[in-house]
Amino acid sequence: MPRFARSSRRTRRDRRCSPYHGGNRGDQMRPFLDMIISDLHPHTIVEEPGFLRFFKSISQSFQCPPTAHAILLGLQDLMLNTTQILQERLDRADHVALSSEVWKTTTNKTYMTTTCHLINCTWTRQSCVLETKHLPEEYKPSHVVGQLLKIADTWRLGSKINVVVTNVDGMKKDIKKAGWDHIPCFANTLDVVFKETLEASSDWKELVQKCCEISEYFSHVEAQGQLKKAQIKMRLPQHNLVESKGDKWLSTLSTLVRISEQHRAVREVLLECNFDLLISEHELKNIMKTTLCLEAFKTVTSPAERYHSLSNIMPQVEDIRKNLLDLQRGGNEFAKELALHFNHHFSKAKENNWLTLSTALDLRYRDIALSEKGDSARIKNKIIAEMKDLAKESQRRSFRQPDNFHKHLRRYLEKEMLQRDWDPLAFWNFPKDEDWYLSEVARKYLAVVSTAVPADIAFDTEKARLAASRSSNLDPEHLNMMLFLNGNHFLLS
Repeated sequence: MPRFARSSRRTRRDRRCSPYHGGNRGDQMRPFLDMIISDLHPHTIVEEPGFLRFFKSISQSFQCPPTAHAILLGLQDLMLNTTQILQERLDRADHVALSSEVWKTTTNKTYMTTTCHLINCTWTRQSCVLETKHLPEEYKPSHVVGQLLKIADTWRLGSKINVVVTNVDGMKKDIKKAGWDHIPCFANTLDVVFKETLEASSDWKELVQKCCEISEYFSHVEAQGQLKKAQIKMRLPQHNLVESKGDKWLSTLSTLVRISEQHRAVREVLLECNFDLLISEHELKNIMKTTLCLEAFKTVTSPAERYHSLSNIMPQVEDIRKNLLDLQRGGNEFAKELALHFNHHFSKAKENNWLTLSTALDLRYRDIALSEKGDSARIKNKIIAEMKDLAKESQRRSFRQPDNFHKHLRRYLEKEMLQRDWDPLAFWNFPKDEDWYLSEVARKYLAVVSTAVPADIAFDTEKARLAASRSSNLDPEHLNMMLFLNGNHFLLS
């Protein structure tokens, strides 16, 4: 079981202020811990002047504000309790999927956060953060796989892991050596498509770089003041421009949208201060074309949940293709170039068993996976094979052995499709005995997620910035503990 450093020495005041020192005081202290965990504050916030003033203004029942050390002890106690609860849940699971997100702090330190995904007995998806590890500055795929193997051993997952989703390129071979299948993060793949499109066309790349330089120029206080005067004069919204490095499609989209919105005000300031950054009418039209293409991504990927099932990818790919095709028909040159690289990355999507089976077993999207005759036969045979393997492993279960797997699969395939906004997991809850095998295959495949980064962060620039800022502000010594508690807080509710 995971271990962490903690102090065994507690002062009398710490015991009195400890959230687990019995009585009502423990209940009263819990909201402070909840706030620190949910918003990823450093535990030392309780000793900062602003918090102390706030505490004094609302506190009637506390004899003294909590110390940072008392809060730390409380967080460590919570981690122990959460670890035990999580280990018990993982021990009961038959299959789990992992996602591994490699990310950087604002000081360029590299970390890897690994999350475990499963569907429990009530057909509810549970995504639990396992560990956050520091990686070397020049890490290799083998470093990531080595950490994953250690994590799997620590949490007694062993053969329960079948697949790993990562946002690191070039991982397939190394993950295969570990005995797992690899799924590239969908959000990261879209970024790769965007970067490849820019690299293939110098005109579009130079345009995006210029927009990034404009946003950087207006990040300075003096330029912001001049922009605000121009906005007031032209009665435009008083919004600052959005900075981006131009290497990720969603943040670039935010940059381009804001420049389009503020184009007149930006132009007036640049005419006086920086003529080289002026945008021509032709460039403005190309900004609009690029924006429309990236909006075609955004309308499809806007998150509704924290984690998306892998079954969402194939319908999302179809929708993006249709959107880009419509833009090409309207004469959008960037759409043509973007579609070329997009199709290159997703041309073999239907050959991936994890993608096709998860989609086929999601009653919202089943027919998308089975639309082509050759693919349909392969998918059905694979599902039947999975059911037969499960039957061999489940001889001691009380469920009656099905007399005909094909008949039970056929009955599912004849079901009416669900609407896209319905919960696909609810369909599989409370299966009949003879449908148990098919439902367990669905549990295995629908547990896999489409992104290594939580979808609500991967597809929301503001949430991504906030999450990065808060994680970067945490003490590296306690980073693993804080992200663990933040990701698993629901286990204690």
